[in-house]
Amino acid sequence: MNVQLFRWATLAFATALLATPASAQDSRPLSIGVMGGISLPVGEYRNERESAFNITGNVYLRPGTGLFMFRGDVGYERFQGKGAGNRRRQDLNVLSVTANIRAPIGSAGAERGVRPYFVGGGGLYRRTTDIVVFDAPRITRSTNDFGVAFGGGVEFALAGVATFAEARLVSVFGERRDISFPTARWIPVTFGFRF
Repeated sequence: MNVQLFRWATLAFATALLATPASAQDSRPLSIGVMGGISLPVGEYRNERESAFNITGNVYLRPGTGLFMFRGDVGYERFQGKGAGNRRRQDLNVLSVTANIRAPIGSAGAERGVRPYFVGGGGLYRRTTDIVVFDAPRITRSTNDFGVAFGGGVEFALAGVATFAEARLVSVFGERRDISFPTARWIPVTFGFRF
């Protein structure tokens, strides 16, 4: 898993070195991005899941000359369930499609190329769980649930490319009665590039 994440990060960084300079990207109405990192389960969810890796593709739309941007995300996260010995374990894959608004926080640091921002939105999260009971066949179940995500980040120029670091709190709503898909919360901490 770590080798695959390293390969994705290397590919993203190499692509970023060849991309348009950050100052030119801010004036374009449409841009794309890629981000990846680690997702940390919080609350009751951390008792059932290990930390996950995540990878997300972004499309940015800046309407007119406004400061805010619309951002569409398509993401993938993989959580490994906790379990040992003969115990049951639930691995979880999450595929998400979300719509967000990204807005600057003041003008602090803008003259130095460092721009803090707020990001928030919601969308559809497809959660697929593989229930693994050792020495038994694997059982797979899926559900589509609505979720929201709010957080912030900072964008800066790295080698002439718009680069960002971001953290959000994701909350996906589920059924309390459903042991496989209760309400889940996690914090993706990501690093990305906008082209």
